[in-house]
Amino acid sequence: MKLTPLEIRQITFKKSFRGYSAIEVETFIEGLADDLEKLLRQHSDYKEQLEHQAKTINELEKTEGALTETLLMAQKAMENVKINAQEEGKLIIRQAEVRAEEITSEAIRRETQLQGEIMNLQRAKGFLVEKVRNMIQGLERDLEWEEKEPSEELSNRQKNINM
Repeated sequence: MKLTPLEIRQITFKKSFRGYSAIEVETFIEGLADDLEKLLRQHSDYKEQLEHQAKTINELEKTEGALTETLLMAQKAMENVKINAQEEGKLIIRQAEVRAEEITSEAIRRETQLQGEIMNLQRAKGFLVEKVRNMIQGLERDLEWEEKEPSEELSNRQKNINM
């Protein structure tokens, strides 16, 4: 049986001879009604707090779910970034290797070309040295001839004069 504080206050008892003191009974009933009223208010307050806390818990659970989902998405994104970075690194390395091969091939080609030019220059130097030697030898012969010629001419002149 549920009684409200107002119903408790409205309860009346029959009066009998030698019964309980009416003032004490009314005071007790009034106190009981006040206590019940306080308890009902507390119960209502607790109920409101419980509902508020249930809403808060529900919101926190939703937030936790969203945070968990966000964390998982961030982890996946991080893994994708890592994979992309590794792939890009491999591509950069491969491009560097190709470029290094091109540079090496170009250097070898240029070295071969320069060696050919050096050989041509050495041959040309040899021909030039030979030509200069021949010229020097020719000039030496010419000088010898010229040295001999004046003395031969003198001898021939003297022979011609003596004759």
